[in-house]
Parts: sequence; structure tokens; C-alpha cells
Amino acid sequence: MKKSVKAYAKINLTLNITGRSEGFHDIESLVTTIDIYDTITVSARRDDKITLEMRMAGKRFAEDIPVERNNAYKAAKLFAETFRTGGADVKIVKRIPIAGGLGGSSADAAGVLNAMKVLYGVDEDVKPLADMLGSDTGYMTGGGFAVISGRGERVEKIESETKLHFVLIYAQSGVNTAECYKKFDELGAEGLLSDNVAAAEAVKNGDLCALGKCVGNALYLPAAALNEEVENNLGEIKSLSPIACGMTGSGSTVFGIFETEELCRWAADKLRKKDLDCEYVCSAEHARQD
Repeated sequence: MKKSVKAYAKINLTLNITGRSEGFHDIESLVTTIDIYDTITVSARRDDKITLEMRMAGKRFAEDIPVERNNAYKAAKLFAETFRTGGADVKIVKRIPIAGGLGGSSADAAGVLNAMKVLYGVDEDVKPLADMLGSDTGYMTGGGFAVISGRGERVEKIESETKLHFVLIYAQSGVNTAECYKKFDELGAEGLLSDNVAAAEAVKNGDLCALGKCVGNALYLPAAALNEEVENNLGEIKSLSPIACGMTGSGSTVFGIFETEELCRWAADKLRKKDLDCEYVCSAEHARQD
């Protein structure tokens, strides 16, 4: 028996840092899944062994993470131990760049949990397990528009038919999340940049102009200090007059929001002529890991 799922990337439209608790930074962020994804195939085993095989579908940068430290492996192990199921052979084909702020590691862990839930016929909610694995992993088990807070474990779903159109620029190298938060503390950067109540309302109403005024990321300055591509790439997008532009997560991927797919493809063509690695994506507000 085996089950394949799509593990969607996410974009942080806003990201505020609201304080610290138990040694971790607390956040509040308006997020959406987007229509690029890793493909995860999980096969049941008769024993309790967990194996993981991962390959990059493209040529973008990757990190060599030991299997035992990989969140997808941890997810499979945690699921098997919690529900006393057999093990699993996990195969992942990655399209989501690593260390790009797009939630690839969390998406993979969430995807493994969702796949194993179906594979082994488990009825229980897997979000509590996902929350143990990463700051936004619980959110990634469902996706769509949401405001996440705390360490990312609190998820307030936003029901909306709004479809957002983005151009992403991928940097040639990533930004380490832990180093980015450390740099945030060193810089004493402003942590409250966005009105998330107004941002959520704008998404509900499909009001792109109002949303554009809310886009912001408290980790932008520290990420830009760690990777000069972040500022350079954001400047390139700004020059094309999007509704809004910003950085997702702790970087290094930046995005621009345009009114239509056609404008996004026009912008992407302009950026590619400057030898930038870019892609058109749209919000996958109804995406699920199946």
C-alpha cells in the first residue's frame, strides 16, 4: 500500500514578531499556501523501520540534512510511535527551495503525517503531532489563508475566494532561520509592522489595494543583512510597480503581488532577462495535502 500527496509551499504576506516565550520568538503572520509543491509518496512497511529518500526536481540550492534530523523523517517516526502503526518508506521529490522562507520542511512533515493518516486509516487529527515538529507545520496540514500566531501553532482560518497572483524571485543561496532571528535581536529591529486584522479583512473581501498597504516582514532587515540578494531582488521587483512586494518567512525568497496572471508573466519575463531565477505562482487557498 502507498499514498502520494502534494505538500504545498506557503508565503508570509505579513510577519510580526510579538515577543518571546520559553526562549522562542512569538509571531503573528498572515499566510497563504501557493501552487508549488513537493510530491511525497509514503509506502507502508510490515516492520517499524522508517526510510527516507529525497531528490531535487530542479537545480536550486539544497542542504545536505542527515536523515535523522529531517522533519519528514521525524514526522513518520512520530506518527508510527504515536498510533502504533508499521513503519514507512518515504520518498520526496522537492520543488520547494530549501532555506527560502517557503516552508518546505514544514510542508514535507505535514504531508507525511497526512499521507500516513490515510495509509493507516487513522481518524485522529494529526495537527497536535505537526505542532511538535515545527513552528508552522500544524498550519501546513491544511493550508489556505490563515493568521498564525504564537510559535505558529495557533491557526485562525480565513475563508476567502480571493486568488492572489505572485512573482517569486529565488536567491542563489538561502538564509538560516536561527541566524536570522539572532540577527533580528542584534539589530533591535521593529517587530510590529503589519495590521493583521486589516490584512485578514482585505483577503476576505478581495481588496488588493488594502492588502498591499499591510504587507510587511519584521525579519526583512536581518535577512537582508545576512544575504545581500534579498535587498537586490526586492528592488528589482519594486521597479516593476507591483501592488505590493515583500519577503517570505526568514528569506531568502522575495515576492511581488500583481493584479493579474498576465502582469505576473510580463514581470517574470522582465526579470529573467536580468538572469534572475523567478516564477509565477498563485495562492492555493483551497489546497490540501492530497
